Parts: sequence; C-alpha cells; structure tokens
Amino acid sequence: MAEYLHFSRDSRLYMAKDGRLWSIPVLDGFSFSQATNASEITLNEMEDASGRSRRGRKMFTDSLSAAEWSFSTYVRPFKSAGNSGSALTGTGSIKGIADSTATHHHAVEEALWVAMAGQNTYTATTGKFQHSAAGGAISSIALSSTQGSGNAVTDADRTAGTYNIAIPTAASGTSTGATVSGGSTQAGTNAVIQVVINGSGTASVSVTERGTKFDSANKIIIDSELIGGAAGDDNLSIDVTSESFTSDATDMDINFYDSSRASLATFDLYYVFSDRSAGRLIYKLENAVVNEASIDFDIDGIATINWSGMAGQIKEVPTGLGAGQYTAQDSYPNPAAAGAIWIDTNDSDRFYMSTSATNAEATWWAAIDEASTSTSNFIRNRLTNLTLAPEGDKAAGTGFVGTTTFTNAAGNSDSYEASYSVAITGGNVTISNNISYLTPEELGKVNQPIEHITGTRSVTGSLTCYLASSDAATNRSRDLFADLVSDTNTVINKFAIKLQVGGTDTTKPRFEIDMPTAHLEIPSHSIEDVISLETNFHGLGTGVSEGDEVTLKYIGV
Repeated sequence: MAEYLHFSRDSRLYMAKDGRLWSIPVLDGFSFSQATNASEITLNEMEDASGRSRRGRKMFTDSLSAAEWSFSTYVRPFKSAGNSGSALTGTGSIKGIADSTATHHHAVEEALWVAMAGQNTYTATTGKFQHSAAGGAISSIALSSTQGSGNAVTDADRTAGTYNIAIPTAASGTSTGATVSGGSTQAGTNAVIQVVINGSGTASVSVTERGTKFDSANKIIIDSELIGGAAGDDNLSIDVTSESFTSDATDMDINFYDSSRASLATFDLYYVFSDRSAGRLIYKLENAVVNEASIDFDIDGIATINWSGMAGQIKEVPTGLGAGQYTAQDSYPNPAAAGAIWIDTNDSDRFYMSTSATNAEATWWAAIDEASTSTSNFIRNRLTNLTLAPEGDKAAGTGFVGTTTFTNAAGNSDSYEASYSVAITGGNVTISNNISYLTPEELGKVNQPIEHITGTRSVTGSLTCYLASSDAATNRSRDLFADLVSDTNTVINKFAIKLQVGGTDTTKPRFEIDMPTAHLEIPSHSIEDVISLETNFHGLGTGVSEGDEVTLKYIGV
C-alpha cells in the first residue's frame, strides 16, 4: 500500500468559468482554508448539598464559514497567436489558445479580472468575454454617424443649453421621450445622458450615469423636445457601447463600470497536488469570487498581483466522468456530462473540460494556457512611469485646479501646477469588492454559505518617491507636498493618476492603471539615507453610483 506526500512546488491551479478552464500560474505562498463557526455552552452553578458544582461545557458546530483563498500571479500581457478555424475546439495546433483572432491582446490572468469586474461571460467561438444576454452598463457613447430620417446632430431650431436626459424617458404629450432600440435587448435603464447644445444647435454628448441592461448594438433616440427643440424638429441618435472587457489589436481594456451589482461572477478553482505523479489529489473551491486584487510594483521586482477571495465550500474532486469529476488517461474518454475533467497523461497532464456528453474529441476543450510558459511577457517595475496632474485645465480655469487658490509658504497666493514631475521608487494599488457571504442560521444542522453579496467598492494605494526639489521648476515632489498641505480650501481634491507599469517602450510588455479622479492625502516624510515621501491616494468615481474609479490596460508584444 503506497503512501503519498504532496509538495506545494508540485502543484497547479486551474480556474473554471462558463464551461471552460484557464491555467493560472501562481507563485509560492498560495493558500486556501475553511473554518467552522461553533457555539459553546457552559455551566456555572453554585455547590449543591453534596458540595458538587458542575463546570462542564458542550460545543455545537453551527455553520461552515466561507472558504478563503489567496495566491499571487505575475502581470503577463501577450498577443494571441489566434486560430484560423471557426471554433476553439482545443485540438491539434490550437490547444489552449486565448483568442480566435491573431494579434489581439490578452493576459494570462485576465479571467480573474473579468470575474472581479462584473458578470461577463466567455464566448468560446471568439475567445472574448462579453456581457450576458441581460446586458450591462454603458462604457461609452458617440453621436451616430448616420442619424437617419428625422434625426440630426445639428438643428438650428434647438435652444442652446445643457440637458440631462434620463434613459429611458417616457413619452409625454407630443414628445416621444428618450428610447432604446437595436441590439439583442432594449431593456437599458437607469442611465443619464448629458446633451450640450451650442449656439448653432449642434449637439455633443457625454455619460453622467451609466445605468444597466445595455447592449453594444443599442441606439438611444432622444426626442427634440427634450433637448431644446419643438415637436417636429430633429431628434438625436446616439450609438451605445457596453463592454467591461475589450480585446483588440491595440490593447486589452478592463473597466469596472458594470461592477455596481449586489453579486458578481462566480467560478470554481481547482488545486492540483502531486501533478503528473502518483497520488494525484485535486481540491475544488466551489462558487468562488474575487474579493481583492493588490498590484505591487517594487522597483527591483517583477510586477505582481496578489489575489484573494472566498468560495462556498472546499471539496475533494472524485474520479469519474460526471460533472465536476476527473479522469486521467492517455486518450480522451466518453464524458457522462458537461463539466467533466480529463487529464491527458500522454500530453504532460494537460487539462480538458467537456462541453457535452458526447464521445468525440471536439467535446473536450483544453485549458487556456497561452503564454503561460513564455519568458518574454514579464514586466520590469523599474521602467514604470507616473503621470500626476490635477483635474481640470489650469490655463482654461476649469476644474478645482483653476478655481482653487491658497497661501503658500512664502505668504503669496498660489495654485496647483498643471502637472507634477515625480519619479516613483515603488507603490501599490489595491482594488477591493468588500464581499461577505450569507449563511443561514437553522438549528439542528451545520449550515453552509449560500450566496455572496458585495460591499463598498474601494480603490486605494500608495506611491513612494524621493523628496526632490528644483531651483528652476515648481512641480517636483517637494512642491506637491507644499501645495497639498497649504490648500485648506479644497474638500475633495481630484488628481488624474496614470501608472504605466513597465514604461512606455512599445517593444516591451506594459500594464497601465488609470485613475482619473483620485483623492490625494498629504504625503508623509520617511527619514532614511535619502529622504523620501509616501503619498496615499483613493480612487474615486465621477459619482457615488459609478464604477469608473479605475481602468486597466494590458499591452502585449
């Protein structure tokens, strides 16, 4: 009888979502655990006639706590090799490919970001994540290039002004309101579009509130009477884009516009111990969610992301051909159900998941692992570039930068610089969903977590730099500290922070973090050999109902 020990360095991690698998290369130090909640009953009584005082206790297991997991990955963008076929079947030369189109940008860890940012689902035929049939928040709008009959960007009969239009707006009188048309669903709601009409009657548009249940093929038609016109004047047609995840030949963009939900996408995590050896053991974390992602860019290191989250329950995966079971053999088996796992022992233990109970090779889809073994997609933190600028245009006098003045250290009236030149030595950005799990409290049974709920979304971080000044420039780190500490007029400051992790060299992989309206705290001094500053910041949205605190961009090579 054989006995086995399992080593962390002989382990692999897979993520299962929407009927597909992703290989997640992790660093040393990963963990997962699940605790129990117990009640203790104690006795505390006086002595009886015989001198006895009962002092015993009893324990009851009330419930299982939500499982907790954590691991770290590198930030690894890449360009997909693509696939000339009609589908990513996971066979032949296209095993594990991330996209059906070559040169589209992706990241090894992208599925984790998608799960954290909303409820997007995976479309296997394209290799893209998209909103479900229910739609999502508006990511961008544009005036339709073809307005159509009765619609126009310019109508001289409109009255100049700024109009905030709720979408949808019901018809009233002769007005047809503001309606949503086109696309697979027309249920878009809770959005607000700001329309500015100039003196010539020409419209410009922007999103004030992004709403939900929108589709990228939608058009918003705004009646003329809502934008300063009269009945019979031209309406306005607006094209809608609703995407949390956009991958194309330029870059891969991830936003959190659709993360204002009570629950987010769930997935399963498979921890494989004793991989490719006897005694293989697999644990499954069911209904997992990403609670927090912390991005570190230490000057001497490689860009990493520390992931943590929760799951409903930890289970050992049994052998078999049913959903959630696994079999290991050298040729594909006949699955009993979709969601079965096959480990190909003839191909370095490559993982597959079945899409149906059909005895065919095309039933099995290989885990997406493109670029996971590449050595050219790591990002050097030392090349990171920071752009720091107050919101608004100082020259134009817009935003708080143009309207806020304060008395500087010299006793003179001053204001913020248009931008600050700060070379950082390190930093961190943490995005958190503040998730908790709901667990019943029925007596006489061990209750299990049933569902997660989101809390306040938060984006926080810190940047470190040397204390630097100049006798010729007034926008160094010394000046940033002086301006922030002198400004007692601004309750909420708004700085645009862009971190280009890995620099701007187009021949190297890069990762960008953009926070357009971050609130800066006053930097603190650190007295070392070289005096430095640490600045904490908070990514804020344009409104409390919006999820635009931060956007992410991956650029592969």
